[in-house]
Amino acid sequence: MANHFIISHLDAVGEEDLRFMWDVVVVGAGVCGAAAARALARYKLKVAVLEKGSDVCAGASRGNSAMVHGGFDPDPGTLKAIYNVRGNRMFDDLCEELEVPFERSGTLILATNEKDMEEVHRLHEKGEANGVPTIVMDRSALLERWPTMGEGAVGALFCPSGGIVCPYTLVIAMCENAARNGVEFFLNTEVSEITPLNGGWHLTTKDGQAFDTRIVLNCAGTHADQLNNMVSTDHFKILPRFGAHLIMDREYIKWVDTTITQTPTTLPTGGHTKGMGIMPSVDGTVILGCDAVDYTDPDDVATTSKSIDAIVDYFKTFWKYLPISAVYPNFPVEGVINAYGGLRPHSDRDDYIIGEVPDAPGFINAAGIESPGLTAGPAIGEHLAELVVEKLSPEKNEAYRPGREVLKPFRTMTEDERKNAIAKNPDYAKIVCRCEQVTEAEIRDAIRRPVGARSVSAVKMRTRAGMGRCQGGFCQSRVVEILCEELHLSPLEVTQSGKESYILLDKSCSHRFKEDT
Repeated sequence: MANHFIISHLDAVGEEDLRFMWDVVVVGAGVCGAAAARALARYKLKVAVLEKGSDVCAGASRGNSAMVHGGFDPDPGTLKAIYNVRGNRMFDDLCEELEVPFERSGTLILATNEKDMEEVHRLHEKGEANGVPTIVMDRSALLERWPTMGEGAVGALFCPSGGIVCPYTLVIAMCENAARNGVEFFLNTEVSEITPLNGGWHLTTKDGQAFDTRIVLNCAGTHADQLNNMVSTDHFKILPRFGAHLIMDREYIKWVDTTITQTPTTLPTGGHTKGMGIMPSVDGTVILGCDAVDYTDPDDVATTSKSIDAIVDYFKTFWKYLPISAVYPNFPVEGVINAYGGLRPHSDRDDYIIGEVPDAPGFINAAGIESPGLTAGPAIGEHLAELVVEKLSPEKNEAYRPGREVLKPFRTMTEDERKNAIAKNPDYAKIVCRCEQVTEAEIRDAIRRPVGARSVSAVKMRTRAGMGRCQGGFCQSRVVEILCEELHLSPLEVTQSGKESYILLDKSCSHRFKEDT
């Protein structure tokens, strides 16, 4: 069942275009689609965002390393380099406006031998060409900054502009801002066909909906090639590249203050990566990963034991070089509390594909947006909006409201702030998730906000309820109850992550278990 979120209704640009239901249809609610929708909301345009998943940020933008890349790595002159650098410079203001946690914690590329140091100098030169300041450090400089740096670390490249952000918090925040300014979101809505229509486009979805629009923005991630190839003879191919990550408990964060990766490497699972890394998260956990394995299924994000083993085996060796090894000499596998995976939409052109398709006017691509896509996404979205404005010349939306309205997390409050919050809203006094200190007030707010949570996973993405050491073992039942209360559902209708991922079954469904066993 499709979820349709309507916040307000704006007039179309002109009477001559009333044959079109929409001015712009954005396909895909990842970082590029969300950024484009937010930028378009500043104009008097009718904008729809179609997302095949059960929530926004359901694809490539969700399952990544949560790094904001400095921009020293992409080859100079490529679209990856251009949008990486532009996007990085947007993060401070963007995250401040949208109340999204963001830290410029830096990125350290560690060298363990002289060959690695050659790579460090090469990356430093690329950074200079891209306009990104970096610092080449020898061992003495490393020890001055990180006194417990492990033996064998001979030097590094440090990029101060590197940072960390929660990818789904960022995308959700941009979608909420777009929605409060009139953009309409359609979830569980997968495009199956696109055909030309009177100078515009007719989109048909798998569930039979139709969208007539003047412009299409193709931000469909691992499915972007399918949409492009429906309308253009200039075909390309998206090659899904899987990466797995491990999450470590928050007790380790005090010894991980910056992202540390090794120089690019070939992995036991096959494929290449910029370098496995250990990353602090803005939420206080530690992320390890990721590997790189080419897949054929554009939707397969299941984390495999092979990928998990590859990460564990890697850190059993790499751990000794890290500052944290002074406290934990061996990689503490018992500290891993969860694993997740995601697909990078790598294109066969080995660069981003951005712009209007020459033989399909009004169809604009943002395809092949793999790493550093999370960093580049806000800049790409702004550029897509600029292309739309150039074609349609819409009026400014004078009623545009920046930012979003979101309750402050209880876990980040001071004692005085907690007392004041509870006095105003007693639900702040009801802790639902003990591991992450998430209150009932925050969960209800996450459901009620624009493009609000409609599943247990969606609540988790917005509040962190269920992301602690017990992984929802204590709080999931109460989250289900609150979803039922807010959305007037039966517990049998609540899902983990949309579609048929039902959490509870009644006796009439017990035969499913017998069939599966």
